[in-house]
Amino acid sequence: MPSLDLENLAAYQFQARATPPPIANPVQSPIAPASSSATPPAQISCQTSFNLAVEQGATLSTQITIQIQDANGVLQPVNITGYQFQFTAKTDPALPDADPSVVKIDWQETSTPTQGITWLVVPAATTQTMQVVVYYYQIRMISSSNVVTPVASGTLTIDKPISSRF
Repeated sequence: MPSLDLENLAAYQFQARATPPPIANPVQSPIAPASSSATPPAQISCQTSFNLAVEQGATLSTQITIQIQDANGVLQPVNITGYQFQFTAKTDPALPDADPSVVKIDWQETSTPTQGITWLVVPAATTQTMQVVVYYYQIRMISSSNVVTPVASGTLTIDKPISSRF
């Protein structure tokens, strides 16, 4: 996968992965630039864009690997212990977050935070209630010291399934 090297910024690697139950139809996932070391600076501004797709009523599960490039050019995992993640999806970016059609998923990684790995999971019950349209989304990371880092944004396409059999 390609990567973007930006001075003092970590690389965020996104990989769409299928996990049971039958999963979405994720679109090619990228590597994106983002935050700095395990102790982030006061201001971080980085973001990338990539697009996802899922069938209505299916689970979308996307792995996010957060790494930083050290002085030798070696990618090292960022310890995200205590970090919060926020996913927000809207049919219109101008909609207020309080609108009932806005999808909001917040999580904290508990399985693999020292490896810099977390998972965005949009449950089947959530995608079932979403419209068959293109949503605009963003993912944010909030450090344990409350530094908010935009991780990614893009589109999430909800596709109509060919069959209703699940």
